[in-house]
Formats: sequence, C-alpha cells, structure tokens
Amino acid sequence: MSFLNKVRNSFLAGCIGFLPVAMLQSCSDDDNGPNYPNGTYMADWAEVNDAAIEGEIMIFNFEATAPWTAASTEEWCKVLSPEGVAGQSTLRLEIAPNTSLKGRSTEVTISVAGAAEQAVVAVRQGDGDIEHGSGTYRDVNKWVYDYMAEMYLWNDNIPKLELDYSVDYQSFLKSMLDGVASFDNANKDDGVLIGDQRIYFTYIDSNAPISRAVGDQINDSGIMSIGGASFEVEGGGMALGLVIRLVAPDTEAAKAGIKRGDFITKVNGITVTESNYQSLASSIFKGNVTVTVNDVDFTNSAAVVTPRGDISFGSSLYTDPAIYKASVTTTKSGKKVGYLLHMGFDMAYDEQMIDIFNQFKTEGIDELIIDLRYNPGGMVLSSTVLGTLVAGSQHKDKIYLRTTYNSTRTAKGEKGEYFIGNPSNPENPEGYQNIAKALDAAVGLKRVFVITSGTTASASELLINGLRGIGIEVNTIGLRTLGKNAGMEGIRQSFLRYVFTFYPITFYCENAQGFRDYAGGFPADLELDETSIYPGDFGTSADYLSRAALQWADTGQKPSTGRSRSAAGTISALDVTDNDNAFRRMGGSIVMRGE
Repeated sequence: MSFLNKVRNSFLAGCIGFLPVAMLQSCSDDDNGPNYPNGTYMADWAEVNDAAIEGEIMIFNFEATAPWTAASTEEWCKVLSPEGVAGQSTLRLEIAPNTSLKGRSTEVTISVAGAAEQAVVAVRQGDGDIEHGSGTYRDVNKWVYDYMAEMYLWNDNIPKLELDYSVDYQSFLKSMLDGVASFDNANKDDGVLIGDQRIYFTYIDSNAPISRAVGDQINDSGIMSIGGASFEVEGGGMALGLVIRLVAPDTEAAKAGIKRGDFITKVNGITVTESNYQSLASSIFKGNVTVTVNDVDFTNSAAVVTPRGDISFGSSLYTDPAIYKASVTTTKSGKKVGYLLHMGFDMAYDEQMIDIFNQFKTEGIDELIIDLRYNPGGMVLSSTVLGTLVAGSQHKDKIYLRTTYNSTRTAKGEKGEYFIGNPSNPENPEGYQNIAKALDAAVGLKRVFVITSGTTASASELLINGLRGIGIEVNTIGLRTLGKNAGMEGIRQSFLRYVFTFYPITFYCENAQGFRDYAGGFPADLELDETSIYPGDFGTSADYLSRAALQWADTGQKPSTGRSRSAAGTISALDVTDNDNAFRRMGGSIVMRGE
C-alpha cells in the first residue's frame, strides 16, 4: 500500500502543538500513582542520554508505581533488565560499539502496569558528524521523509540525501529542501528569494502557528494594517502620525468607528513621533486604547487635517473573514461596477460569496473589480467557485485548473482537474456543490479588473491564470504578484497525542491552455504603487488603486500612470512591521484529499 493511501483521510488544514517527551514526565508529591501518567517518578535519566562510541552499560534509577516492562527496538541497544516490580527500580542497557561513521539514536520504552502512557528513555550514540539533535522528533521526521519521497513535486533526488533524523522537525525539513536545491536548484519554484535567502513555500507547523489564515480566530482590536505617515499640510508645516490602512469588519475598532484613512496623532494621550510610532502602533493593534483621530483631505498635494476627537476601543475574540467589502458603483457614464475586497479563499465563505454575486447580478453590473491586494491564496475549491461566478454558463465544463504532479505520479496517470460550473474535482468524489450553485449566480463577464500586490499569491494567482486560460480578459492593476505557480496537498498526523500539519509543494497549477510559467509573478498591466499614497475607502475614487480600476472600467481605456498619481495624496511613508496582520496570513493553493 502506498504512503498516499495510508494517509488519504488525513488531508486537513490547521495545527496545534507538539511537546517534547521530557514534558510528559510527571512530578508530584503524591506517591499513590494518579499524578504519574507514565507510572515513573524520581527518574535520573535526562531528556537525551549520550552513550560512549565504544559501547558501555548504562544504568538508570527510578521509582515505579507498579510492575513494569522495558523494550528497545534497536539491536545495538539491548535491555538487560526487561522487567521489574513496583518501587525502587533500575533500568540497565547494554550499548554495542558504534563502528559506523554515522551517529544513531533510539528510544527505550518503559510500560508500567495500569499507566496511561509509556515512559521514554532517549539514547544517542554518535560522533556528531550526522546526529546533532535529541532524537525527540525522529518519528515526525520519518513521516515527513516518507510523504516527501512519494508526493514532493521534485522528489527524484530525495533518496540521495544524507539526513539527520535526530534534529527538530523544522531543521529536518529545511535540510531536505536545501538538499533537493543542491541538485541544480531543482525546486526553484518552491519559494521566493529574499536577498540571498530562499523562503520555501513548503512548511510544517506545530505548537502555535507561525502565521494565521482567513477564518482563524484572533484576539485584538481588529485593526489589520497601520502605516506611519508624514505629509505637508495646507498653509505650511508637516503632519506626522499613524494612518489606518485596514480594519476587519465587526471588530472592536470597526464598531467604534475606526476606518481606513483615519489619521491618528495621539495614543493614550502620547503624541506620535518618529521615535515612538512603532510602539504606539503596537498598542493600537492590541486594543484597549484611546486614540486621537483626524480626517485628512488632499487638495493640490497639500492636506487639510480635521480633528474628529478621541475614540476608545478594546479588544475581543473575532474571526477574520474572507470578504471585507462588496459594493456597486455607478460611474459617470452610467456603468454599474461591482467591487469585491477578497482576503483569502476559505470554503466557509463560499455561500456568502455566491449571495454577493446574486446581488451583483440583480443590480445588473456591467464590470467587476476584484481586489486581491491582501489575498495570499487558500483553498483551490473556493478559487474555483469565484472563477465560476465570474465566467458563467458560457464557459461551463471548461478547465479552470489542471494539477500536474511529479514524474512518478504522472507515469501512473495521476492528474487533477477543476472545471467551471462543474462540481466534480479530485478532492471529493461526491463533488463540491457550491461550484454548480455558483453557476446560477454568475455574472458571465468577458473581462474583469483585478487589483494586485506582492502579497497576491497562489489561489489568487490561480484566478488570474484560470480565467485567462478560458479566454476572459483579466486586467491587473497595482504591483507584480508573488509568483506561486505550485500548490500543496496538506496532511495531518498525531504523535504522542499532539498534532503536526505538513504542506509540501506537490503539484504545478496549469490553466486550460497549459500555461504555468508564472513563478516570477504576473506583472501589473497598470503598475501603480500605493506605498506613498494616502489610503482612501476601498472600492471608491478615494482609493488610489480602486480609482484607476474604476476609470479603466468606465472608459475602456487604460489610465496613464502619471495621471493616476497626480490625483493622489502623496505622503512620506514610515514602515510599521510589528503585528501588521494583513501581511501575515497563511496562503497557498491548498488541496484536501479524501477516499
């Protein structure tokens, strides 16, 4: 049976923590047993116990709550005391000489009668050339290796790698990815270069996640992005403060009236300066603050700052939604333009997206702007729903996405196809009915305008590529996209009652025309950088990128870069990096597989 079949039911997203073996050892003054889950206490073994290269007898003393047995799976580590009684006990191990060039490690398990868990004694024997870690995550690393060897898109050279299974799982994974890269940069499409360092798309999570996804619960103010800004004011002089760029709907900050474009000059009575704006921004992210808010309007490149007063807001637990805004604007020529601010592809929000397009259809929109500037991707099925809502019945059953795998899987005939308006897909044999449902709400447009940035990636780029593949005109406005033309098949597995989630890159994303060569990102058809532009309300002419999209949709002519910038309020931007949540989302082109 292949590794894929063994784990086919395990493809999920999400993750929780993994704790070291040593933390499973119980400590208590109660000698009666209930507070000793593995039945041992007063043990003198360490988290990792180093044995001599030339071999030795290792002796460990401990107390047992009941009779016990001990076992080792490695012949070089022989248990000389395979059983014992309750009370004071001794574990004796005979370690054979290590004549190889590689280090090695194993775990000896002690099973105490009536105990819910096993005690584990980790033994390591090596010269340090290969084995550098504690061996705690050895089983996790073997699991990662097996899945990579079968499923990784560039798996040909994995059997040639010399790997240290004793290190932590993050280090082990990176050593595998670096090892594959050493073969003529074979996996160059797995990640992006930042300076001289490659940041891989393939990742594994345990404990608290290092990034968050749309649909995750968060506990803070609800402000997702803040920038520092200074600019010239009408009448002379300069203004300095913090400007709100993004607020999640229905959060404490949003309920208090904080919105995109608000200019904050004081936080808890402290005036914003160049030396404190970072720390004050951090306070705003966390919430439970009072801020002094101003409105800003630009006229002839100079700003009028109008005080709005002090606003207080707290923090609370909320779910970051996939859809921040949907609206319809009537242009000067009478065209109706739909606008959708989409933050991440989460299937839990697909029905809401269908409802929004039903409204677009009812209002008879002529053009559509999809704002993906903050969208790093997500579920492939959800992206297919949005593609269907744009394309409509005239493109039903056309290929939206074709997934192509490594050479071994391809030789076996494996492939995956997702279709416009057709619920069949390689993830679920019963189909995903929201794709068919989307067909009834589809607006069926011949062209669409998409706002992009360097954060636009994966399932967002899939929308651009998929629609272009079936002949729909996609006009992009903003900056070049990230360039993630490959996707991942997620897997989840438990070890010692804790859970790991692993997302390796396992397929390329092709459109109906077979195009997949966008690892360098999709360039913007109208390149506009909003970094030094004062932010305005999304989907309106007050927003730099939305205004250009609205003008293009209205006239049918691409605006000039110079004209677009001359109408904007220019500022000197100060970076705020602490907790800038809009750029910390976990994305991808993610596939979940089942039987």
